[in-house]
Amino acid sequence: MMFINQLLEQMIERKEYLKALKEELISRMGELPRGKLRISHSKGKISYYKIMKSDDTRGKYISKKEIEQVRQLAQKDYINKLLNKVILELKDIERYLSNHSEENLENLYSTLNEYRKNLVNPIVIPDDDFIQQWENESYETNLYCEEQKVYSTKRNELVRSKSEVIIADIYYELGIPYRYEAGIYLRNGKIRYPDFTLLKTKTREIIYHEHLGMLEEKEYLLTNLLKLDEYRDNGIFLGKNLIITYESEKTPLNIKGLRSMLAELFSVK
Repeated sequence: MMFINQLLEQMIERKEYLKALKEELISRMGELPRGKLRISHSKGKISYYKIMKSDDTRGKYISKKEIEQVRQLAQKDYINKLLNKVILELKDIERYLSNHSEENLENLYSTLNEYRKNLVNPIVIPDDDFIQQWENESYETNLYCEEQKVYSTKRNELVRSKSEVIIADIYYELGIPYRYEAGIYLRNGKIRYPDFTLLKTKTREIIYHEHLGMLEEKEYLLTNLLKLDEYRDNGIFLGKNLIITYESEKTPLNIKGLRSMLAELFSVK
């Protein structure tokens, strides 16, 4: 289900793209010659004409020596058609955003007064309630080698490595809801425990994060590559709903890069 926040986010991105494209097209139009191109097909022969007035249905013949002018006029016609479509779509998006950006379906229940809230069972859960509900849900966690969990995070939970502390604390600082080593069942019935399970609050999407911390160890690397294959077979794709970070003895975790990536991906500062 696509929630309204996700739709609004995509439409705002589309709006910014169209605004930039509109400016670029207008700029390019100014660099091209005046007039329109008319192309005539007769007995297998193609002729080109330049039309300067709206009431001129024939135009001035353009010789083959001026083929560059023909290309420029054809390009101008294409840009003009594209510009018209961009303007129309931009107007539609701006009209929609003006009517839906202030209040959305997910937060409608929050706008009710307390008396009405007590009488109503919300069908679409408000964002804050949804986040709290997700954070309070019980889940199966990884009990393998529990004694290895000796590093404490800002959320006072124990994890297996210093790098996982750093990652967990970045999520905590950015306000991104997460679960540590929460179990997920694959289609074949197997259970896997991604290092982190994340909630993208604006779109209510679940995103998984695996940190590969011992890339120099061949057995560890092979095990994790096979796990990534399992994820792919179960609809968990790198670049869509799976984040991979890594480090080795010679390549430490890029903390600054990770923070920037997460801030961009989850639309937080």
